[in-house]
Amino acid sequence: MKITKILNSSVVRAVDENNNEVILAGKGIGFHHKEGDFVSLDQTEKIFVLKDKNENKNFVQLVKDTPQEYFEASSAIIEYALKQLSAKLYEHIFIALTDHINFTIQREKKGIYIQNRLLWEIKKFYPNEFKIGKYAVNFLNQKFQINLPEEEAGNIAFHFVNAQTNEKDMYQTMMIANIMKDILNIVKLHFKIILDKDSLNYIRFITHIQFFSQRLLEDRFIDSKDDFLYNQIKLKYSKELECSQRINNYIQSTFGKELSKDEIVYLVLHINRVTERVKS
Repeated sequence: MKITKILNSSVVRAVDENNNEVILAGKGIGFHHKEGDFVSLDQTEKIFVLKDKNENKNFVQLVKDTPQEYFEASSAIIEYALKQLSAKLYEHIFIALTDHINFTIQREKKGIYIQNRLLWEIKKFYPNEFKIGKYAVNFLNQKFQINLPEEEAGNIAFHFVNAQTNEKDMYQTMMIANIMKDILNIVKLHFKIILDKDSLNYIRFITHIQFFSQRLLEDRFIDSKDDFLYNQIKLKYSKELECSQRINNYIQSTFGKELSKDEIVYLVLHINRVTERVKS
């Protein structure tokens, strides 16, 4: 690969053998080479293919605005993540995570913290990604002598959720949208109500059924084999349980799958919250 521009001591722009524009990242790669030099794969730590001009422009601007050590931190976190996850990651994670680290540290230095209202859901439904987020927070706190809170682990985890992709992504995205629409319609028709789309409980419910739909399509329902909570909700939330059973019937007829009791419990609790004020 031929270097076309030195962006900083750890990041260079280059073209590969097919004349595709790529970004090469590696400790000292920009310091030990100059424009026009050829570099081999074993001299780089990361290769990112820039698929369009906007992505190229955005990355070059990011390099100008971002301290070099944040790129190195992003690379180290991604390297850890790849060891924890079985899925491939889109190249954009390097750009997105570096940009996130830059603004997060800027906010931390100003004493500005953003609450992650979906932290519980991320912990529960994406434990591997949350583990990466916790590692990243500890890594950044130690490396830059800062004090990022646990919420930040959830924010970083979301980047790794979004970066896991495969060829069926577009189809799955459309399927998830349809499943979410159908579940919302079941809830609205069951309770004969209009949901408050501006409420926090609605946002939580939408997030829950999005994660639920992903688990459905990937055959990884939560199932602890513990009936205690299920037996409790049967007594306390009969109408919500009936609605969840309607959703279960829809899942069975459409996908040939049956919800676990754990999944029903979480649906019941979210349905109770999202309909509570509207019903009253």
